[in-house]
Amino acid sequence: MTKKSKTVVFFGSGPLAAKSLELLTKDFEIEAVITKSTAPGHKGKVPVLDLTKKLGIKTYSIDSRMQLDDLIKDVNFISQVGILIDFGIIVSQKVIDYFEMGIINSHFSILPQWRGADPISFSLLSGQKTTGVSLMLLVEAMDEGPLLGYSEITIEPTLTNPSLSEKLVEVSHSLIKDIVPLYLDGNATPQPQSVTGKNISYSRKLTKSDGLIDWTKPADKIEREIRTFIEWPKSHAKIGNVEVIITSAHVSPTINTRSGEFRTKNSQLFIQCGEDSLSIDKLKPAGKPEMTISAFLAGYSGRLT
Repeated sequence: MTKKSKTVVFFGSGPLAAKSLELLTKDFEIEAVITKSTAPGHKGKVPVLDLTKKLGIKTYSIDSRMQLDDLIKDVNFISQVGILIDFGIIVSQKVIDYFEMGIINSHFSILPQWRGADPISFSLLSGQKTTGVSLMLLVEAMDEGPLLGYSEITIEPTLTNPSLSEKLVEVSHSLIKDIVPLYLDGNATPQPQSVTGKNISYSRKLTKSDGLIDWTKPADKIEREIRTFIEWPKSHAKIGNVEVIITSAHVSPTINTRSGEFRTKNSQLFIQCGEDSLSIDKLKPAGKPEMTISAFLAGYSGRLT
């Protein structure tokens, strides 16, 4: 078969991949989807597989780089290019070279800032004012490929990890829709990452221990962690004798006590931090639904001393 200019093979595994793939189907013909295999015993939704089944897209599940190499060797794809978003498996040069125009990775930061596994979380945690999306030609070195384009957005101070992710998926799709056809027609030239003017930095995967609040940190840093960890690993703390997950808070002036100690006033609860204090807006006691701080104080006052 002849290669088709708007036909692509999509590489993606996570929730961001599923949302991105759904948008891509409006502007590209998806020849096939390659995704990470579901873990044994997994229960619940598998966003990419659920979507491809619904849309009738040919899908291949793989567990490793080696399996991906074997798949590319055995299947005759016609697409000139691959598009990779939130894939979760290292791609070898052999696979990249299989596609005439390579593989384009949509990375959710302005490279070379926040290379690595979780650029969205670290953009929020750092307190920076802007982030964005970079379209990069994939190379074996981690997130070091040349750029086809990028787009920057403001990080509003109330954004959480999910709400920022949603914005970046839209930015990503707009870039892909506009730039990939130009690239395939020879009208978009790859440029070094230095064109963005950003410094090199690296993100990592979050761990469960990241969610345990350290009250010696400044209040503004903890507030950013709460917005970043809202889905996982969540922001865990103990208030009095009550284990809670804090879901919303804002910075307040110091209450002049030791870090981690709290004070209540007018149905508000303040916890001293390394700098300033944190006024808790909403939380979830263990095994209970989210509630306002006034509801929490009304129901748990006897367990806070």
